[in-house]
Amino acid sequence: MTNTTTSIQKPKIVTPIAVVGMGCYYPGASELSMLWENILTRRCQFRQIPDQRLPLADYYDADRNAPDKTYGSRAAVLDGFEFDWVKRRVPKSALDSTDIVHWLALEVALKAIENAGYSRENVPTQKSGVILGNSLTGEHTRAQTMRLRWPFVKRSLQAAGAAKGLPNQVIEELSQTMEQFYKSVFATITEDTLAGGLSNTIGGRICNFFNFDGGGYTVDGACSSSLIAVTTAATALATGDLDLALAGGVDISLDTFELIGFAKTGALTAQDMTVYDRRASGFIPGEGCGFAVLKRLEDARADGDYVYAVLNGWGISSDGKGGITAPSKTGQAKALRRAYEKAGYSPQQLHFVEGHGTGTPVGDRTEIEGVALALSADGAIKPRSCGMTSFKSLVGHTKAAAGIGGFIKAVMAVNQRILPPTVNCQEPNALFDGVAQGLYPIVQGEVYPPTEIIYGGVSAMGFGGINSHVTLSSGDAPAPSLKSTLDERALLVSHQDTEVFVLTGASVSSLLERTQIIKQQAQGMSLAELVDLAAELSSQVNSQFPLRAAIVAGTPKELLERLGQLEQMLNDTPPAPQEIKVSQQRDIWISNQVKRDRVAFLFPGQGSQRLNMARTLVERYSWAREFLQQSDRWLEEMGFSPISDYIYRPLDRAVNAEQVQNWFQELTQIAPSAICFVSLLWNRYLERLGIKPVAVAGHSLGELVAFHIAGAYDEKALLGFAAMRGKLMRAKATQAGTMASLGCDYLTAQQLLSGIAGYVVVANINSPILFH
Repeated sequence: MTNTTTSIQKPKIVTPIAVVGMGCYYPGASELSMLWENILTRRCQFRQIPDQRLPLADYYDADRNAPDKTYGSRAAVLDGFEFDWVKRRVPKSALDSTDIVHWLALEVALKAIENAGYSRENVPTQKSGVILGNSLTGEHTRAQTMRLRWPFVKRSLQAAGAAKGLPNQVIEELSQTMEQFYKSVFATITEDTLAGGLSNTIGGRICNFFNFDGGGYTVDGACSSSLIAVTTAATALATGDLDLALAGGVDISLDTFELIGFAKTGALTAQDMTVYDRRASGFIPGEGCGFAVLKRLEDARADGDYVYAVLNGWGISSDGKGGITAPSKTGQAKALRRAYEKAGYSPQQLHFVEGHGTGTPVGDRTEIEGVALALSADGAIKPRSCGMTSFKSLVGHTKAAAGIGGFIKAVMAVNQRILPPTVNCQEPNALFDGVAQGLYPIVQGEVYPPTEIIYGGVSAMGFGGINSHVTLSSGDAPAPSLKSTLDERALLVSHQDTEVFVLTGASVSSLLERTQIIKQQAQGMSLAELVDLAAELSSQVNSQFPLRAAIVAGTPKELLERLGQLEQMLNDTPPAPQEIKVSQQRDIWISNQVKRDRVAFLFPGQGSQRLNMARTLVERYSWAREFLQQSDRWLEEMGFSPISDYIYRPLDRAVNAEQVQNWFQELTQIAPSAICFVSLLWNRYLERLGIKPVAVAGHSLGELVAFHIAGAYDEKALLGFAAMRGKLMRAKATQAGTMASLGCDYLTAQQLLSGIAGYVVVANINSPILFH
């Protein structure tokens, strides 16, 4: 759907900046292509916080008022990062004494440089600089400072020992032993410790690695830090202070200081993260790192660089008077307006905004109002013309690395010409039906032609009332390196609320053993990894084993609970041969030597129609889209209306419930042919899986489909019959027929009808004593 909002052109007052390279390391994605696929498929990275990061037994309490505790138990964490200090020629002593954020930032910066087509050896160094967002270095540094607090800990231990009447010698021996244990987890303080624990030296270290002479430093705007780094770099490029800029951010700080601190502000959620949703209750924390390589657009073109996107404008504002942590819609709107004043076009030209989107009730409300306020400054906004999406809904709030994460997501979106969905927005915020009718949360996602120019905005806000916003547009043709092996339309509909986990065993004991192994694997698993586990288990099914079990679960917690229930069922009441056991909630199935493979199909009748029915099949499979197009052509050839435009609607763009109802009423007008098409589509899908019925039946209209499956006529004839049925049902009362039910046997029905003038026949024999 093309954004047809009228462009309000203004003089461009800044130099456009080209994004020529990017690099990232976020939960579940160490490469750009992985991150983009995760975004399209909505692979949420939330998991229970590992004990290695925060022992929940020590720090978790459901009571929000419990001192020194957090009520949040989940996070999105990095996994598998290893820094090759030998390859990078970093001394081991420097490695041990330096916060890991330095090494993560260096590695991701190198990824971005290489993605831009350069290497350490040939990247330009003159007037090249590094600007990154970071707050308080990282959790490694904060933990390391505890080593130097040993004298205080020792005095506390000695005082406690004395208070309990321990002999001085015992206290001294205990102190010596405890010092060994206490300091064993901390690196020795060396000449590298100070520089390795500072935030500003992260940028300096990257400059040192590449021999950049344009300057490297850190900006700290709390959760807006890394987007402020982008705006700062863009300004330096526009003024000529830099010719090439590495802009980004890094945040590894899932420690007690931040997690308990955020808990005491009420910002965390104890439930699911639901951004831009009526159920918004806070955020889940995350971590990560991202960098973008920026150049002036004219220089990028002259150098023959590939341009992912063009940064057209940027703006920063402060909320002024008000609370340090309370956001302001007016302050945020100012950042947007300043960005579009620089860009020379109206924010009403935007296809989407990658929002700050923390999922807090106050934060979401303020941001939605702020964006709507900025757009309305140029006049009335076309309803549902600008989508809103949130990177945080996927990987949590990565704080100082959040802005660059959203920036990279937006760059990939305008580059690939796809509006990326936000995750878990099921009940959109009420403001979308009020002051923000021009906006809508992107739920379905949307694919545009590759030649379309897409406009996006990116926002990031931080404690202290700091706001930042940038605006982007598509650059060169979509980058092949970001393309998945699967079609984007298929990826956008791949997310499911639940997965099926299948296990097989040669005996009850072997199935129990298999269940226990899966329980161990599921411990600490992320939401995204559930899909991988389900796929892996399906590939390991042994069709020769007599015992089979299937579990339906939507979260790691549910899976663990149901694996426990499966264990109990196998121990207490294992199925006998030829028997199937089903849990009371029908989410666990166990069978033993069951060979029932005879299937019957029952097809639905009039009234079963739904908007977007079978959309998953149509979007996921090219053969399904081809069949839909073929069905439209058949219907048009027979003089009937095509069905595709009536079935499939952008529900996330519906202006209100009345529009949805109108769409449904329009679908009802062609319901018979639409329902029959969907029945045919699912039949084709099941046939591709090798599932064929031995018997068919149908409710009312569904009988037409059943006759087709039985071989009475082909698909085109079926759709024609269905369309004619719909046309007759819509006929005027003076032209339409009617239907009656008779509670008698067939002969009696025939006798009753024989005395009636006009055309009347027995149409349906529903049972020996019921006819229509």
